[in-house]
Amino acid sequence: MVRCSVASLANDIIREYYEFGDTNDICHILTDDVIFFGLNTQHYVQGKEQVIAYLHQNADRPKPIHIRKLTCGEVETDQGITVRANIDFCSIGRKHSMHRIMLMFRKVEDEYKICGINVQRGYASFFYNLRYDRLTNLYNKKAFCQRAAEIITQHPEKEFEIMRFNIARFKVINDLFGEETGDKLLKYVAEFLTSIQLEPCVYGRLYADNFLLCYPTAGKLREHLIHSLQMLAVSFALDYRIDFYFGVYTVKERDLSVTTMLDRAAMGLFKASRNGLIVCGEYEDDMRETMVNEQVIVNNMNGSLEREEFIVYLQPKYDLNTEKIMGAEALVRWVHPQLGFISPAKFVPIFEQNGFIYQLDKYVWEKTCQLLREDIDAGRPVLPVSINVSRVDFYSPNLVQIFEELTEKYNLNPRFLELELTESAYVENPQQIIEITRALQEKGFVILMDDFGSGYSSLNMLKDLPVDILKIDLKFLANSQGVENGRADSILNSVVRMAKRLAVPVIAEGVENQEQVDFLRTIGCEYAQGYFYSEPVPLDDYRELLRNDFMSSRSLGAYPENAGVVLTLSKQLRQLMEELREIAPEKIAEIENRLKREAAAPW
Repeated sequence: MVRCSVASLANDIIREYYEFGDTNDICHILTDDVIFFGLNTQHYVQGKEQVIAYLHQNADRPKPIHIRKLTCGEVETDQGITVRANIDFCSIGRKHSMHRIMLMFRKVEDEYKICGINVQRGYASFFYNLRYDRLTNLYNKKAFCQRAAEIITQHPEKEFEIMRFNIARFKVINDLFGEETGDKLLKYVAEFLTSIQLEPCVYGRLYADNFLLCYPTAGKLREHLIHSLQMLAVSFALDYRIDFYFGVYTVKERDLSVTTMLDRAAMGLFKASRNGLIVCGEYEDDMRETMVNEQVIVNNMNGSLEREEFIVYLQPKYDLNTEKIMGAEALVRWVHPQLGFISPAKFVPIFEQNGFIYQLDKYVWEKTCQLLREDIDAGRPVLPVSINVSRVDFYSPNLVQIFEELTEKYNLNPRFLELELTESAYVENPQQIIEITRALQEKGFVILMDDFGSGYSSLNMLKDLPVDILKIDLKFLANSQGVENGRADSILNSVVRMAKRLAVPVIAEGVENQEQVDFLRTIGCEYAQGYFYSEPVPLDDYRELLRNDFMSSRSLGAYPENAGVVLTLSKQLRQLMEELREIAPEKIAEIENRLKREAAAPW
């Protein structure tokens, strides 16, 4: 009978504490000399008040538990009969992680009270992890905030900074190299932080790749920390460029909670990760609105992709000699039912930073192949369409296979799907880009170098990377209105002449006025793209542009017969073919197959 009542009491206490975070029941039935002890001497507490304080301090957020086993036994001690209750339990959803706690009860004035609490197994899961991160052994957020608040209060003469930093494109690292490699990188960073002999200073891990620091603003300590971490990234053995972004809040309002300080440091981090030109952003009062707006984008990105709210627009490219369309570039636009039109300038940098750009790019590639196939099947005019391949995409180990499977799936000649890569992708990992580019060209894909001249390695890149077409960056054309504009025009002229010697065509993008067009013609630039000719337009508008352009060009003989453009058969010709089908069906089938093959053939 005694064992049953104690077992019921132990069951209720464990559930109240772990499932509901309630310490009242357990605190009311502690003896004055109660002892708490864990797996080692660091976790030994004696006395009712001390144990109550410890339980309050380490109360975890409520979680449902499953009690697997509860046994009771009586032991005779100097103080009388003690009833021990051993409870084996686990958190629901994590049944592989079992825990055992022993509660020792002693009868005091006809009431059983707890005189001992012993964590026999699973201490790290239920007590240690209440303060420490299991993977890195750094403080978790709760413990970090407590300790940071303590040192800020204890050192009123010192000024402190709260720093948050993360690893750029950490999700991409996990996806490409596996979570085990990602965990090794996190441990590598944590080991470095704990090796710094700096007092007073607190380190912690918030979640994933987000780390926390609180340190005094002495000298150039912030700069030294950032530089050391950047050197650490270089030393980590991984065939991928690792970057850190930092956000800092200088503690001026000491009455703020550390949680609020962390939020402000997060705004600085947001600024750095979105800007791309700085690695450390400092909190400013006007950052909150920007951060909220960008969080709205992140919250909506997955749902919008599932609902196909990202729309492919096409911007034509023109031959400067004939002023006829020679192809197009596929660009993505986001039309949200509630938020309306969202500019790519707002969402693309965010997606590049959080890795979502890879999913979006694959979506655009698929949609582009679909529209090309639709046009071929419908007998509409078809010209090559280029798609953008971001630097994140190039880290996919099966990128060549993805494009090969897409063209096979939609039965497309690879030359209809041109691939635009940026110079920044080459600078980040040149050898890998060179290998992938050559593999794609062997499969028949045309490679365009977008934003050529925007980086510092343009000439070196042109020497090593076998691109088929160059696209000149807009900034070279910003003031190009004739030779009298001097240096910008001379540079552009030199680039075009150099490309001609290499037999590499040049497309000038961002062309906005007639003066620029005239200048491009004088220096021998063959092709142009920009708002002067056409802004990016929806698919139906592009099809109409192409149809009109083709019909006028056809009458003038501007296109060769084998230009790879699909003609719409006239009504009379279709009627004739239907009549012939009844007489010679095999011959008509042969003609139709030949027309389809010619439509998919390269120019």
